[in-house]
Amino acid sequence: MDVQKELGKWKSEYVKCNTPEELADHKKRFRAFLQTLSPEDKKAFAQAFQDGARQSIDEAQAIVKTVEIRQTLEKVLPFASMSYIAQHYFGRTRQWLYQRINGSAVNGKPANFTADELNTLSLALSELGDIMKDTSRSITRP
Repeated sequence: MDVQKELGKWKSEYVKCNTPEELADHKKRFRAFLQTLSPEDKKAFAQAFQDGARQSIDEAQAIVKTVEIRQTLEKVLPFASMSYIAQHYFGRTRQWLYQRINGSAVNGKPANFTADELNTLSLALSELGDIMKDTSRSITRP
């Protein structure tokens, strides 16, 4: 038995359930299916299920991190030039930077910042903030 394929089939059916009755029916059929498995297949199926759950948790954590970064950047996006930051600090395009800020799909996977890229972004915002402060201080105030 192809455990991944079978698990994918059951997940797909689960996602399509719209009512409590459909969910109950799916659960009943799934339990019956599990009873038909040999001990070896049960073990392989359980392992595949756990691996899938871990992967889902990792993906959810990545999404949460992306949302947190986006929320943090909301304060500066209206006035900070993401084009400037992308070009001068990353050597990339504005689109590249926004793909990471928004967690957009690139080649079928959500684009995320690496730890080094987050450090670079933090440094860029800090340096730009310092430049703005220095410029503000240098302006003669009446």
